[in-house]
Amino acid sequence: MNSSFKCGFVSVIGRPNVGKSTLVNHLIGQKVAITSSKPQTTRSNIKGVLTTKRGQIVFIDTPGLHKPHHLLGEHLVKSAIDSLKDVEVILFIVDGTSEVGGGDRYIIDNILKNVENKPVFLLVNKIDKVNKKEKDKYLNDYSNLLNFDKTFLISAKHGDNILTLIENIFDTLPEGSAYYEEEYVTDTPMRTVAGELIREQIFRLFGDEIPHSTAILVSSYEDDLEKSLTNISATIYIERDSQKGIIIGKGGAKIKEIGKNARMEIEHMIGNKVFLELHVKVLKNWRKDEKELKKLGYIIS
Repeated sequence: MNSSFKCGFVSVIGRPNVGKSTLVNHLIGQKVAITSSKPQTTRSNIKGVLTTKRGQIVFIDTPGLHKPHHLLGEHLVKSAIDSLKDVEVILFIVDGTSEVGGGDRYIIDNILKNVENKPVFLLVNKIDKVNKKEKDKYLNDYSNLLNFDKTFLISAKHGDNILTLIENIFDTLPEGSAYYEEEYVTDTPMRTVAGELIREQIFRLFGDEIPHSTAILVSSYEDDLEKSLTNISATIYIERDSQKGIIIGKGGAKIKEIGKNARMEIEHMIGNKVFLELHVKVLKNWRKDEKELKKLGYIIS
């Protein structure tokens, strides 16, 4: 390891659905966080680890900051804000196709203005979809709200200016030893990742209401070395009886599709064959129940 090896933690924050998870996946070079076109997909702080000759960056993908409407939402917002305490750099990502909104102002006024002695980079995402006139206006509007240390026009989806962003982060980080082995891309347990990949398929198959009412609990995750097979058993929890039939589908068609697509994603990530068993259970109003949130792993007591 060279003497100028840089190392540090970087938090990625922003409103729901601005491209945080897509950005982190692109920064790492592979999928570590689930993505969806629907807001509030991410429910936990997922760490993605990038190691190069220059150093190691640990990116923290946070839940979208929003006004919470239930206990789960309150926990997600707190989790995102807590991630700012022990990082070296904050990446504030915004949607470059829309004007400054109330959510952006809330984050800047209530969070970023209270963060001391930490560089904050403004990332204007989806820049490939914005004309020059809009780009100049939005940049000016954001610049008037906070004195950002650096500003980058990026496309998280296509990778525009991502390498430049990484180099500037390394320039900002202190020298130090790596936190993780070089082959690490995430410290999130595969049991948790498998649950997230199952939930991602629900987001992709259903409308707005069903995905946000679901939680996944992986009850069993076992590697059978002799058969080169990973056996996973998981339960999809929903809030109402009527949602159970929707998740299962006619003749079990929907639950089979969820299982097939999730299994393929898990296999691709772990490089191993997977047997995935799914169950569906009703857990009424779990998003408002502290006991159930602890059971599902959203609140650590």
